[in-house]
Amino acid sequence: MIREAGLAALPVIYFFALFYTGVWTLHKIRDTTAAVVLSVVTLLIVHTDDPAAEPESAHITETETETYTEPRDDTLTISFVGDCMFASDHGTAESGSFNLMAQKQPADYFLRNFIPMFSEDDFTIANCECVLSDGDLTAKPTTGGRSFRFKGPARHAEIFSTAKVEFASVVNNHTHDYGQQGSDDTEAALESAGVLPGRRDEVTYATVKGQKLGIFCDELVSYSGVKAVTEKVREMQREDCDLIILYFHSGLEYKTAPEKWLVRAFHEIIDAGADIIVSSHPHVLQPMEVYNDKPILYSLGNFCFGGNYHPPVETAVYQAVYKLRDGEITQRSDVLIPCATYAGKQNNFQPYIVTDEAKKQEILDLLNSPVRS
Repeated sequence: MIREAGLAALPVIYFFALFYTGVWTLHKIRDTTAAVVLSVVTLLIVHTDDPAAEPESAHITETETETYTEPRDDTLTISFVGDCMFASDHGTAESGSFNLMAQKQPADYFLRNFIPMFSEDDFTIANCECVLSDGDLTAKPTTGGRSFRFKGPARHAEIFSTAKVEFASVVNNHTHDYGQQGSDDTEAALESAGVLPGRRDEVTYATVKGQKLGIFCDELVSYSGVKAVTEKVREMQREDCDLIILYFHSGLEYKTAPEKWLVRAFHEIIDAGADIIVSSHPHVLQPMEVYNDKPILYSLGNFCFGGNYHPPVETAVYQAVYKLRDGEITQRSDVLIPCATYAGKQNNFQPYIVTDEAKKQEILDLLNSPVRS
């Protein structure tokens, strides 16, 4: 006990020894003020060095208090589907038609099988290939032979929104079936449903997970149109887009391979700065190509198609999945999901994800077949 008490008193004895030594030394040079300062400094030194007098945390250095932030990793997933025709020929609701089915079923019936997928991704892009209007519109006259004019009520735009589709192109060969008014009504219906319309000759900008997307939709019907498209690509570059996306309505109907001029055109658009090119219109799937590390989907075919009782069955969802680190794109992976436009003997207008392994492989083989340039 005596030994412990003696050890505990050592700091006090040390303090007084230093205190009086300092005062005595400075007294010799007759500087009383300095003596007091030295004594206070001595007091502070002894107080700081006494572990019992101050918590250990008080000794943390500046370096130790710096906070290290782990790099923030995230993903950006953009889904693409092909032609969506939420309408019937001339707006009729005859037996077996899309419009009649839409009278009997809720809006979420048609894309129900994809709501989980499109809810989990970050942005979904489709093609709206019909007129959506409640107006009493007159169909454009035919130019010989039978022509199809597809129209549905404006509420059909909710089929997109209930399935979490954020963007729908209206640049195709059917949104003008009822003239400019029909096209304007379709855009208004989409906007009312909370869906961004991809307008003719306009770039649409959207920011998703901090990434600025530039999306341009076009009907590229000949090689002569490439120059105008590349000008839009440069416009998106000037706007500092992180991703430049082109959604086309191009190609020959019911052909499972792209035309050579179209391959050349898409390559030039990629070379100009596009990051993704997706196309539809042929009603059937065509191969996917990665050109200069950029994906090109020459045709995703139909997706939910009200224009035919027995449309081609094979379709797919394409997903571009980008890895983000601290808000910057670092890597892209491509995901192809084999799907079918309908089940049963006749179109029920309800596409689904294919689970049969043989059928899945058949669709993947088609998508991965070589592109002839």
